[in-house]
Amino acid sequence: MKILIWQHLNLLMTKALILFIAIFTLTAVGDRKTYDGSFSLFVLYLITDHYVIIFLMTPFFLLCLSKLYNEPRMVELIRTEKFYRFMFTKWLAITLFSFIFAGIIVLVSMMVSIGLPLNNNWQSSLDAEMMQYFMSTFSNPVQGVLYSVLYLFVGYSFIGCTFVTMVHFFSRKATYFCIGLLYIVMILSIKVPWMGNIPFIGINRYIVLHHNFTGNYSIWWTIFAMVLLSLFQIYSILRFWFWSPGNAKKLKKGLFTYYTRILWTPKLVSIWCTSITILAVTKAAFIEETLNDYFMRFFYGLPIGSMHVLTWLEQMIYIGTPMYTFGIFVQAWCYPRYVSLFMRIQKKSAWGRVVLGHTLLLAVVYVILSVSILLIIGILFDKTLVIDWYLLSYIVLIKILELSCMMTLLLVLFIVTNRVTLSFLTTMSLYLINVLPINWLSYNVAGSGQLARMEEMGRTMLEMAIVSFIVLCCMVITIRWKSYKYFERG
Repeated sequence: MKILIWQHLNLLMTKALILFIAIFTLTAVGDRKTYDGSFSLFVLYLITDHYVIIFLMTPFFLLCLSKLYNEPRMVELIRTEKFYRFMFTKWLAITLFSFIFAGIIVLVSMMVSIGLPLNNNWQSSLDAEMMQYFMSTFSNPVQGVLYSVLYLFVGYSFIGCTFVTMVHFFSRKATYFCIGLLYIVMILSIKVPWMGNIPFIGINRYIVLHHNFTGNYSIWWTIFAMVLLSLFQIYSILRFWFWSPGNAKKLKKGLFTYYTRILWTPKLVSIWCTSITILAVTKAAFIEETLNDYFMRFFYGLPIGSMHVLTWLEQMIYIGTPMYTFGIFVQAWCYPRYVSLFMRIQKKSAWGRVVLGHTLLLAVVYVILSVSILLIIGILFDKTLVIDWYLLSYIVLIKILELSCMMTLLLVLFIVTNRVTLSFLTTMSLYLINVLPINWLSYNVAGSGQLARMEEMGRTMLEMAIVSFIVLCCMVITIRWKSYKYFERG
């Protein structure tokens, strides 16, 4: 048992922990230069700053915790004899790591605070609202520090044990999805008041003590939820340890499912999220506006005959990211005489329908993901919550139509030429000809989802949607016809 606990603890003590110490120290030193309060108040400030906890401490803790998201080895089960003992060794290792993690935070905070006055009285050196919460709850700052660190330690232990248990009863993918969703809720809860008042869901309520001082639900409700969920997990491990739907999952048959497993990978989603987030942050910084104006600026684009290099690059990156990932997929898995492909289709026309289905699915997911990330970034940058839902619905639909047309055109050119690089460059070059001052280029499918076409070129929403739809139908018919000859190549 002791050996397994130390093995799990060694897995948790990764190099990411050293990076966390360095970043947290630099952050604390930066805050120390402008701080004029006492020693205890500065320590309390560092360990209760919810921005540091949410955007620095929690991501590094979850990153270290991911090393335990694995199935038990046979040797480990033989040593522990029973499965619940193996799971409890993981729990103990997570508890020890949470204690070390919280201890590092306190130690760094105290070392950076050296030189400040050793005064244990409340002063106005904290945020006014936070000061009111702590003064009404604790008699002195040291007491607030002790209870905050204890709550942080218990909260991280509870979260870590819960996610490790989820990995066993579900799967790593389901756990990662749950972590991502809960993390987004936690971020939005500090900006959107009604989300911050939702009990039991946000991770911040289990690790940030003063987040339980507001709302209709006191801290005792959060503690009761932690105790109840912990008992439920213990009961599930003791009685239903053999139940694991992730392992019993059967793979579906068919070419669509076959391509889905190949195309939809975490790497694809991470590339999309990274590119969209970078573009969204660059658009959101240093400008005060409503969310509706923010959406319009992001999707506005360029009118025909004009050229702005930065805006043009932004649009090329935004459109080029899904196009490039789709081109890689086409080059690797969509070529004739592929034995695994012929084994999964009964008709040659089925291949065209399946790939077209994935182009539509790629476009829908990419646009919805874009709108979601823009919404989150806009809220984090304090954009006013004013949205024209009619305009946003049009943006979503026309962008899906534009992306579908562009990826379908890439597929048509690939079927005709069997050269994916040439097809990709030809498709993306359609955006270059928009700089020419020719009026009929406003009907060019490349850029049909840009709002500049509608506002400055006098085109209506219906016109742009009809043109894009007609072009898409023509390309679909071409694929249905040319896919037969595509499979006849040697």
